[in-house]
Amino acid sequence: MSKSTGVLKRELAPVGATLFTAGMIVGTGIFAAFGAATNAAGTGILLAIVLGGTVALATGISAAQLGVNFPEEGGAFTWARAFDHDTIGFIAGCGYLGKALVSMSVVALALTTYLGQVITGLPVHVVASIAVLAITGLNVFGIELTSKLVIGLLAILVCLLAIYAGAAAQAVDPAQLGPLLGNKGALGVLAGAAIFFWSWDGFMRTAIMASEIKDPRRTIPLSIVGGVAIAAAVFLPVAAITLGVLGAAELGRDDTPLLSAARRAADWLFWPVLAAAIVAALGDMLGILLTASRVALAMAKAHELPRTLATVHPRFRTPHRSVAALGTASAALVLLFDLRSLIEVASAFMLVWYLVTHFAALQLPKSKRIASPVFSWYGIVGCLGLIASLPAAALLAAAAALATLTGARWIVRRRLVT
Repeated sequence: MSKSTGVLKRELAPVGATLFTAGMIVGTGIFAAFGAATNAAGTGILLAIVLGGTVALATGISAAQLGVNFPEEGGAFTWARAFDHDTIGFIAGCGYLGKALVSMSVVALALTTYLGQVITGLPVHVVASIAVLAITGLNVFGIELTSKLVIGLLAILVCLLAIYAGAAAQAVDPAQLGPLLGNKGALGVLAGAAIFFWSWDGFMRTAIMASEIKDPRRTIPLSIVGGVAIAAAVFLPVAAITLGVLGAAELGRDDTPLLSAARRAADWLFWPVLAAAIVAALGDMLGILLTASRVALAMAKAHELPRTLATVHPRFRTPHRSVAALGTASAALVLLFDLRSLIEVASAFMLVWYLVTHFAALQLPKSKRIASPVFSWYGIVGCLGLIASLPAAALLAAAAALATLTGARWIVRRRLVT
């Protein structure tokens, strides 16, 4: 096979794809975003998690419909272009890559922050950068190896969280689980859902990587619905037990609430939770770079990024140059900056990507749909509600970045035409 063809290999079957999707979702979010989300939602955090999950499921169904009709890599970038909305596709692609770069930084720093709990004086940014480069190297070796690693890490993570849940359950105070809406009402629940929604990211990655999925018409819908269900079965018990141990007020002030709840329940429980946080971060980093490189590949093939990024390795069947470029950029960013303050901007980027997904799904003719357009409309309403709950500064920063990139694209294209 020629290196320049950009053809990937179909590797993931239904069961593997479903577990892979679950592994993409269950990650650092439950450790990193839980406290901030609870600060917004109060005891309504459990309802907020469910609300975000329904929006994720609706978006996943839209993505599944598109993935089975356009079994190529690229996600919303490719889907928008399929209906001749090239500029909208470009905006979606830039948003996804921007979100990926910020998320890699956030997760890498979360990883080293947890390692710093046991290694005094750890150079956080240097170790985070090295971790990103190591994950980049693993991603070069193909989807088969990467998916096995993600599924293996998921199994370890679920076991560790099960140990935490079982041991901490005896310290739960049921009175701290209510009221269901919290003391901030529906607006607080919506704000909490918007913050925690970052934790659901990963549910549509099999659709983004459709060119690497076996029997996409069957596998993609199954993997998305099954992956979201498995993630919900992990998120809700862990969240409820942590809320019951700490209470909403204390949980909302804590950046590492699971560690705090573990210490309160039993001293030894600190270690399984710390290990779970490290495993979750590694799985997240693998998945983020994996799918972002496929979006970069699709954009390069469409000449929206340098054509050299469209090269596929002849042996490993991976877009190795896209992987290397994104990994190197992420490693440099995490070495030089702390992008954790930009996580809400990344959420805005992500919600733009999801809105474009729903928009593209509504363009499908009735004969090609596998679900009612109600799911897409519900997803649009949910995404707009979550966007409205984000801080104005984050929305303005995301809008400015996307507008600048779109303007630069227009100028370049105009000069090329001239």
